[in-house]
Amino acid sequence: MRKSLSDKFNFYRLFIKDLSRPWLGPLISLGVLFLFGALGYRITEGWNWGDCLWMVLITVTTIGFGEVEPLSEPGRMVTLLIIAGGLIVIQLTLQRLLGLSETGYFRRMRDLKFHRQLRKMENHIVICGYGRIGKEIAAELQKEKVPTLIVEIDPQTKANAEAEGLKALLADATLDETLLLAGINRCRSLVVTLPSDASNLYVVLSAKGLCGTCRLIARAETEEATKKLTLAGASIVISPYVAAGKTMAHASIEK
Repeated sequence: MRKSLSDKFNFYRLFIKDLSRPWLGPLISLGVLFLFGALGYRITEGWNWGDCLWMVLITVTTIGFGEVEPLSEPGRMVTLLIIAGGLIVIQLTLQRLLGLSETGYFRRMRDLKFHRQLRKMENHIVICGYGRIGKEIAAELQKEKVPTLIVEIDPQTKANAEAEGLKALLADATLDETLLLAGINRCRSLVVTLPSDASNLYVVLSAKGLCGTCRLIARAETEEATKKLTLAGASIVISPYVAAGKTMAHASIEK
């Protein structure tokens, strides 16, 4: 438990550090501008620090409330330098904003917000794979207003799930870190509907190792896969083809 909390703390610490790093340059530049601008007014005009900082503020922001007191010739020179410095800082900040958009900075911010939302989810259903079966399951759960999280490795499929109003995590469901992030220790059930039996088996084994009490529902293509998934710890294993075959057979003999 302590290790888990420590890992979470380190994750957020590094993530926040990564997000705040691009802003250090503009903030430091702005701080230096205010400091030296106020110092310039202090030396040339002899004002108190409050008036000096106020004069720098209205100069940099171009509010233009008017001078605190009439400026001397050296004071006007300080004002000119502050205006020039402010223009440089603004230009650097705009360039940094454009650069952040290209490097995916704002996407990482959205990811951080989404991860916070995931950590608050409880008693929800996790569906690994948003194929035809996963989509039908999610649609039924939406009708019942059951909180649902989709785990999908394909970006376009993830986007399709989000277009349907579902929360979707772009990640590999076979990884332990993905299952932990999806809240396997807090979810009501984990539904595994990946395209291959091998992948489904791998997820079930991982999930069972991470949370032995989690209810695991898995899809199987073959009878052999059904047996292996059951042995791996799946609570319920369903073969769509077998279930469909039985349903159609019963329908064919009904009068």
